[in-house]
Amino acid sequence: MSDDSPVTEFLNAWSDGDPKALEDLIALVYTELREMSRRALQGERPAHTLNPTALVHEVYLRLAKLKKVSWENRRPFFAFAARLMRRVLVDHARAIRAEGRAGWGERLDLELDELPGGRDGVDTLELDDLLSRLEAHDPFLVKIIELRFFSGLKEDEVAEALGVSRSTVQREWRVAKRLLAQMLGVEHHD
Repeated sequence: MSDDSPVTEFLNAWSDGDPKALEDLIALVYTELREMSRRALQGERPAHTLNPTALVHEVYLRLAKLKKVSWENRRPFFAFAARLMRRVLVDHARAIRAEGRAGWGERLDLELDELPGGRDGVDTLELDDLLSRLEAHDPFLVKIIELRFFSGLKEDEVAEALGVSRSTVQREWRVAKRLLAQMLGVEHHD
């Protein structure tokens, strides 16, 4: 996520009502979105029915439905894309559960250093519920968690996406992991 001017131009055109601008924007950032989606799906079970391409396409379809958009540059756009990826994964898990195929793609297997307490996996819907509750108290922490868990961004990439320093992300990430551990009822050591 570096050169901002073409992205900003397409975002502005899309904000002004040019539907073609979204297509041009996606073409420009497709590789980055696909990498985000690949990272987001890394924690999913191998039998997950979504693949990175399908996740990006689903995000595109949801973006295309938006009527009023206004992003000043790529940072808030990619943060919003991370949130959409979370929504897609949660909606997918709900659909799987509704079909009675429990266990298929509804658990995230997160790295030990990413998930408080090193649990084998956390239910996608459980994590979404926790994040919804946490968002009422600290929306910034939820943005960091979404970018780390659901988009797989590294600390420096999260800092760039949110327009903050890397040290801020590191500090808040430690807080987020402690809070998640507490909410999940698992032991956490920094």
